[in-house]
Amino acid sequence: MVNPTLEDVAAIAGVSPTTVSRVLNNRGYLSEKTKQKVFAAMQELDYRPNAIARSLQNKKTKIVALIFPTVAHPFYGAMATYLEERLSDRGYRVILCNSQDHPERERDYIDMLLSHHVDGVITGAHSDAIANYPTLRSALVTIDREQSQRYPNIRCDNYGGARKATSALIDAGARHIVHITSTQSDTNQRQRGYLDVMQKNNLEPRILEVGFAAESAAKNRAITDYLDQHPEVDAVFGSNDTYAAYALNWAQVQEKKVPQDFQVVGFDGTQAIHSLLPHLATVVQPIEDMAERAVERLVEAMESSTPHEVMADESRLENDVFPTVFRPGTTVRLP
Repeated sequence: MVNPTLEDVAAIAGVSPTTVSRVLNNRGYLSEKTKQKVFAAMQELDYRPNAIARSLQNKKTKIVALIFPTVAHPFYGAMATYLEERLSDRGYRVILCNSQDHPERERDYIDMLLSHHVDGVITGAHSDAIANYPTLRSALVTIDREQSQRYPNIRCDNYGGARKATSALIDAGARHIVHITSTQSDTNQRQRGYLDVMQKNNLEPRILEVGFAAESAAKNRAITDYLDQHPEVDAVFGSNDTYAAYALNWAQVQEKKVPQDFQVVGFDGTQAIHSLLPHLATVVQPIEDMAERAVERLVEAMESSTPHEVMADESRLENDVFPTVFRPGTTVRLP
């Protein structure tokens, strides 16, 4: 069945299409009788106004896109949930896109989103495809993407959090600590925090890169194989809680006593992981506060006549970095 049109509503109500449009957009004076005739016709036809077409009259769609590598990751899942809640509170609807860390897919999503005239984008995608998109005119805020120079970057103090985690393990007596990360790079602040503390304490750094886009089973296998091959390792600092959980699983299979023989610290501190592993020591990001800040920055830009000037305002950058908290657990010995 063909969807009813505005003209169909007008014909049933016995008014002009212009009058129907005025009723839908609440413009100008209309008698209550006329309004009720239009509403009755809409109900009879089960007519649903095209929200995007109506919003384009004001050059606003009230739609925001969220682009993350995968919401299956506890951090991105929690972040997306908080962002959607806060955007909804401000009257915005959300389109969620999982890029799976593929630059080509990220560009495809941007092409699609621009064609749908989204008002803004919040992205935690790992490549620079979005931040450097040549024709991106929508307001944009990034999550934990420090290579993005043109847009606000909401993040925790990754460097300081990594220093807390590594220092906690050293204070607890660990000496052969491996840092498990998705990707090694000069901009990886968790990696840099780990390296600086290890160097300060004259300890040999060990880094295991498991690859961000690898399947979970492959990452688990890489961690298990590494620990099997390096029995001298007495502690793991995982760049996220999932890697820490894989290390704990290995310790259980190997009948290692935690924390007496083997210690583990994670990073993120999401409620989902904490519910499953309440004993895990980890560095906690204030995810809810970060989401609130990201929405504040985006809405400010979307509602401004000069969004790119708002986004580039360096006076706001200091408030875009949030402190972390080290949450002790029984996976680390008391110093």
